[in-house]
Amino acid sequence: MAKENQKILVIDDDTTIVDLIKSILTKEGYPVFTANNGKDGLVKAGEIQPDLILMDITMPDMDGYQATEEIKKNPKLTDVPVVFLTGKSASEDGGKAFATGGAGYVRKPFNNQQLRDLVNLIMSSLAVD
Repeated sequence: MAKENQKILVIDDDTTIVDLIKSILTKEGYPVFTANNGKDGLVKAGEIQPDLILMDITMPDMDGYQATEEIKKNPKLTDVPVVFLTGKSASEDGGKAFATGGAGYVRKPFNNQQLRDLVNLIMSSLAVD
């Protein structure tokens, strides 16, 4: 599947992070959609049915874990990989990220190249028929 057909949804309440990730991944050729909180992310995920979700953990009202649990209840989104974005250490968030159904996590601040590499790796594994 070509990159331009693989949709990415970024859910984070920090608009600076959202804009940075969107810029990085748009340059890679991916269509990137955004939401600024978990509730809006749920709606957007249902509308666009993304191929990958990048989800902040710490957000007001509904955190990333809660949003992921709700997203995974939608039969059309059950298999969509979720990569968590966190400012905490691996020991604080790593285990819970995977237990909630996450495919991985990225610590903030992140290295732009590492983010590109991780997204490309996940997307290339999804493209295998």
